[in-house]
Amino acid sequence: MDRPNISLPDSIGSDSIDCVSIILPTYEPKTEHIGQSIQSIADQTYDDIELVIVDSTGLDWLRELGEEYSWVTYQYQEPAGLPAAWNAGIDAATGEFIGFLSDDDYYAEEKVEIQVTHLNQGYDLVYADEYVIDEDGSVTYLSALPVDDPEHHYVKYFREGHGVPHLTVFGRADCFRSEPFDERLEVREDPHLWVRLFKRYDVSKIDKALAYKRRREDSATGDPEMLYDNELREIDLLCEEFPELEEYRSEREQMAKYRYGKHLLRIGRTSRSRSVFLDLLRDGMVETPVIGLLLVSLLPAGNRTAFQYLESLAETRKQ
Repeated sequence: MDRPNISLPDSIGSDSIDCVSIILPTYEPKTEHIGQSIQSIADQTYDDIELVIVDSTGLDWLRELGEEYSWVTYQYQEPAGLPAAWNAGIDAATGEFIGFLSDDDYYAEEKVEIQVTHLNQGYDLVYADEYVIDEDGSVTYLSALPVDDPEHHYVKYFREGHGVPHLTVFGRADCFRSEPFDERLEVREDPHLWVRLFKRYDVSKIDKALAYKRRREDSATGDPEMLYDNELREIDLLCEEFPELEEYRSEREQMAKYRYGKHLLRIGRTSRSRSVFLDLLRDGMVETPVIGLLLVSLLPAGNRTAFQYLESLAETRKQ
């Protein structure tokens, strides 16, 4: 992949005490959106940012960015999975605050400024809503999980298992150094970490979309079996670390299976998804989204409109 057409300033640092490190791992040589990801960092309204690139592609132009720009830190890492890449970025970061960015996605221009201001009100961690861009170009506003009871937010998030966009999670560097990503997980390392962080630190939510995430079915999270297996492993690890979560295990495992079925349906594996939804009904999860998606699985393959409607209904149920 050739160097994209991006316009970067020589410096976006002011040596302030509130320097922000944004960690960007990249592992696919043909990723087509990384230029926009990097440009969105350069275009931030906040003026003290360090971009930490953890590269597993070996692309020359990424290494050259670290040589050409004082605000870009480049680190090559042999492919070892996303959790290891995130942790390598945390180790290399020098900022007071840390945020995360994937090489398909990008930030709203005011994201860092808004989140630094929010953290300086006395919080350790903050996250926000996001926009999701589907492969057909459609854009959906995704509301993140509200923080109604900060002390027990980790329990609420464990029970849901989703609802905190990793692109929007932002916090004090010490939080991530004391609680790194768990490298035993291939995927879902981020929700596993969020539960641990929410248990130990003060968290808040901003009611505004501050990032844009592209949904790709061929991405690392595009394999429904791997994602489901890792979610079950995540549940095991969290119940082991926090025994008080054990009473919610069955409920959470049902939610994981529901997401598995929905994922299968989204990628066109209707027969398998139908079996999953029937299992959930037999197990007592007799709820409108499950019934609705079961009905969609009976429709001719490719009925995208019906699926999107029922998926929207399911998301409404969780807010």
